[in-house]
Amino acid sequence: MPERKPVQYGVPIRPRFTIELITDTAGSKQTGGSGASCWGFNQSNIVRGGDEIYALSWRDDLSLVVFRRTGPGHWEHSPPTPPVPQNGNLLVDRRGHLHLIGGANASFQVSFESAGQVQHFRLRELATADSRFGAAINGQDQLMAAGGLGRLAWYLLDAGQDGRPIAAGELAHEADRGYHLVALGGAAAHTFCSDDYFLAGDQYPNQTVNYRDAATGEMKTVETPHGIYPVLRSYYYYCPDLLQTPQDWRMQVVSDVSDTFVDGKRGTTEQQDLLVDMQGRVHLIYSENRQPSGTVWAATGQDQGNSRLYHAVANPGGPFTHSCLGNYNSGRLYQTPDGRMHYLLTRGRRGDAESLWYAVGNEDWACLSEPVQLELPTRFWHFFTNTTRAGGTRAPFIDCYWTGAYQQNSNQVWYGRLDPE
Repeated sequence: MPERKPVQYGVPIRPRFTIELITDTAGSKQTGGSGASCWGFNQSNIVRGGDEIYALSWRDDLSLVVFRRTGPGHWEHSPPTPPVPQNGNLLVDRRGHLHLIGGANASFQVSFESAGQVQHFRLRELATADSRFGAAINGQDQLMAAGGLGRLAWYLLDAGQDGRPIAAGELAHEADRGYHLVALGGAAAHTFCSDDYFLAGDQYPNQTVNYRDAATGEMKTVETPHGIYPVLRSYYYYCPDLLQTPQDWRMQVVSDVSDTFVDGKRGTTEQQDLLVDMQGRVHLIYSENRQPSGTVWAATGQDQGNSRLYHAVANPGGPFTHSCLGNYNSGRLYQTPDGRMHYLLTRGRRGDAESLWYAVGNEDWACLSEPVQLELPTRFWHFFTNTTRAGGTRAPFIDCYWTGAYQQNSNQVWYGRLDPE
């Protein structure tokens, strides 16, 4: 792996962070794909289109709703979608019209009829990608969705031409990969994913999952087969021109902890964010914890004090320059119109994060302001921000979204506005 030097911290910056509750009735009773308000850390749950801000959440453990902010502390919600097995991606086009990509294998394409409203939408099934999908939109209103497992399967629609399908394709993997973060800059496409396969064997532990049966209200326990999920590598994919050369995908390994896999125990890595900045450079955020663990999911058996978060930067296609951000588990990037890059960093295991930190950097990626902790009302799950990958308006402040912790208070969905110094 390439050299990864630690960043240098300078003077801290004290932002203003205001918080309000969007809803406390989001899906929370079931586990797995449905009923988990924040499931899908690779997806986009909040997006700003001009003065409008939209947030996506589960409604009743089976359906999705879109919230629109109508004023401080006030949000209206859309009618629910039909039942879906996964969370989804909110995107906004140049007209300010909202789109939701959801359903099984990104097969639901939802278009809202006009900007600034969430009451009227049309749902169609124009194309299918695959599971663990992400989505993005470019400046020409072309919309891309991409997923895994045994393949990178993608499609491209023209959101400005009533969702007309433009192109589709797939690329086989040696082993299952998923949870694609997606960016689309013109015709150039980028995805960032990781291993997502199950390794069975009696030498490994099993896992029990408790959930409430939606029909009876009773608690049930499901026991999985013996096995582990060895998430040992993360991968960056790049296609220079989806329309002209749709099979020209180049892949490189960004993170690799396969050398920690000994006697059924292993470390883990995870992709966290993908951003194409105003200069066209590609930014990746990923985490590693190299402590060997024998639990079904490695992170549940690891000391989170051993986690390290990394920032990689390159021109499209690489090679990347890597920096270590420190002892964090996950992170999001946001670039304000003045060109500064803002880092939102979390500590604590995914699904039950304990703290959120903020730092800012300029062109020198090796030097950031000293991270300062932001106060949140509870422990939390995935953290999302408005992103230009989703067509989001680039504002001088940062729109944020998160829920309470997994299987605790994930029915609570929160909005935060962070105003940098």
